[in-house]
Amino acid sequence: MPVTTSKRGSFIVLEGIDGAGTTTQLQNLVAWGKGLGRGVTSSFEPSDGPIGAYIRSALRGERTPPPQDAIALMFAADRLDHVSRVIEPGLKRGDLVFCDRYVGSSLAYQGSLCEPGWVRQINARATTPDLTLYLRIDPDVALERVSNREGAHRDMYETKELLERISSAYDQVYGVTGARELDAVVIDAAAPIEEVFRACCAAVESHGLL
Repeated sequence: MPVTTSKRGSFIVLEGIDGAGTTTQLQNLVAWGKGLGRGVTSSFEPSDGPIGAYIRSALRGERTPPPQDAIALMFAADRLDHVSRVIEPGLKRGDLVFCDRYVGSSLAYQGSLCEPGWVRQINARATTPDLTLYLRIDPDVALERVSNREGAHRDMYETKELLERISSAYDQVYGVTGARELDAVVIDAAAPIEEVFRACCAAVESHGLL
């Protein structure tokens, strides 16, 4: 059974472009946390809430996508709803809260297509993660991975031009190039899956989040 605790939990976010492996590592980290006997909350963005469901449908082309500034607002609204419904309750239970994408993704994805300062402003009220793991990968490698997904339908961002643009924006956000805007541990996502996983675990442990 998970260990119960009165201590506030830890909020750990995975970021990276499509094909970086954030979903795979989220699953690995969730299993790892449970194996340690910790309470674990696993989540993702866009969330499974009503706003998140609309965003996912639009990104898959199942409805006419709104303008990019409207999408940015929808992501910010979904995030506040997600924090209220999932993230904060998990932290109050003392869980390890793992999330596949968060504010960094808005700054990289929507911030590369809208005015970055405005995107930052509309996300200012989101809970700050205790740790962000930036899974960094070459856009060409990521796109090859996306193309090899069986039965997968590409979303509107999964093109070479946009992934290159978003990758560059991620590098700027997390200080790989230029001044760092948000803190993150940068991990080589082109490495074998187990090696990436070990690097993620090491980062969580070294930050004292267990």
